[in-house]
Formats: sequence, structure tokens, C-alpha cells
Amino acid sequence: MDLTWDLYNPASRADRILVVAPSLGGNCSHQWAKVAELLTDDARVVFVDYPGHALNGVWEDIDEPTLDVVAAAIVDVIRKVRKQLGDLPVVFAGLSIGGATGLHLARDHADELSGVAVLCSAATVGEPRRWLERAEQVETSGTQQLVEETSKRWFTPSFKAANPKVTATIMEGLAAADDHSYAQLCRCLAHHDLRADLADIRCPLLLIAGERDTSTPIVNQELVAETVPGAQLSVIPEAAHQVTVAAPDTTANLLRAFIDRVARPVRSGLPDD
Repeated sequence: MDLTWDLYNPASRADRILVVAPSLGGNCSHQWAKVAELLTDDARVVFVDYPGHALNGVWEDIDEPTLDVVAAAIVDVIRKVRKQLGDLPVVFAGLSIGGATGLHLARDHADELSGVAVLCSAATVGEPRRWLERAEQVETSGTQQLVEETSKRWFTPSFKAANPKVTATIMEGLAAADDHSYAQLCRCLAHHDLRADLADIRCPLLLIAGERDTSTPIVNQELVAETVPGAQLSVIPEAAHQVTVAAPDTTANLLRAFIDRVARPVRSGLPDD
């Protein structure tokens, strides 16, 4: 799997790298741009989208539908980014399926990362049977049919009423996603279960939850926070699933504090007087 990536803030002189990934049916330019703008002095922000989303090619069936495969592709991106920008500390932050991918990175690729932020995701996401059913449904009828119901889970009624254009743009991204690629990512989530591995994770971990997120109940994120040594959980009041869109300032502040804590660059030269 070869994922495309984009450096959001090429003029930034920050000495840390933040790699971000979106939710299923979303893309970084819609879901992460406001947070990235707020963090432009803190990190060089790299957008990575999933197969069949935004400008990425579709899911190739040579790749098994597991998040291990996706995580390995993101590691390839991290190595390419470091080759271009320099050997800087890297933090990964993922929303929804991006957060689930982040847990796989924390488990299997901690040597590549200074920390992982898991937004609105957990060691399991929903029921495997439901994901497999959705995969078949989308293969048959497309992602357009999911828009109305998904918008109810992603945003609170008050946010949708106050921000109709923002909501519409993000839901257009879901409708435009490649059907087969979306279905394969559903199958990835059906097989995603890291509960037995949480206690072995040693990568610094931040969990961010939306208080009104029905897609990922807070209790599931509490399990991760209580089981992974040193993990921290923050809950954003009144936010549903799309916390990066509904609460960009709070999300950016939480990520900034986490980056400052875990991603201190190694400085060369003589010490300051």
C-alpha cells in the first residue's frame, strides 16, 4: 500500500512533525485543517488520507484489509517525511479509524514515534458483524446512502444548525469516497481488536473523547486509558465524533501540550550559557 501525503505548512520552522489521519469517509483537508492551522508554529503537520479518499488511489486487493497493513503504510510515509524534513521527532494523531490505526502504530512501531494521539477511537470500534454488513451494503449501493445517518453521529444537532456549510462539505467527502476502498476499511475495523495487547503498549498515548460521541462511547476509551501504562484521557464537552471540526481550539491545545511533553527534539552543539 502506497499512501499519498501532503505537508500542510511547508513554511513552518517547527522542529517536530505531526502526522495526522482522518476518519472513515473523511479527509484531512476537511477534518484537520483548522487544528493544523492552530499548530503551525508547534509542528510541521503532515496530512495522510486513506485509500480511495481525497487524492489517494483506490484500495488494491493485493493488500489484506487489516489496520496492520494501513499502519505499515503510514510508517513508510513517516520515513519519507523524515527523509525530506530531517530526523525530527514524530507524533501521530488519528481521528476515528485514524485513532484505531494509531493504536496499531503504538503497539508495533513505537520506535518510529515519540507519541500517539487517539481521537474518538478505542481498542475495538463497534461490532464486527455490523462492519461486515456495512461493507457489503456499500459495495452494493455506495457511500451516498450513509450520509444522512452518519451526519447524526458525527455532529450534534446544535453544531449542524450553526455550521450547515461545514457539515455539508464534510459529508460530501463521505459521498465521494471510493465504494470498494470504504468497504475494505470497514473490514479493517471488523478485525480491529487490540484489547489483549493494551498492557504491552509503551508508546506515550493521549486519548481525546467527545462527550457526546455515540460512535465511540467514552467507556471504551476509558478502558484504553486505564490499561495502557501512562496513557491520558481528555474529554471535550458537548462535542460529538468529529472533535477536530467541532472543537478545533480545544483539540489543538490538547495536542500542543502532548507534543511539548513527548516530542522534545535532540539539539546538537554546545549547551547554552
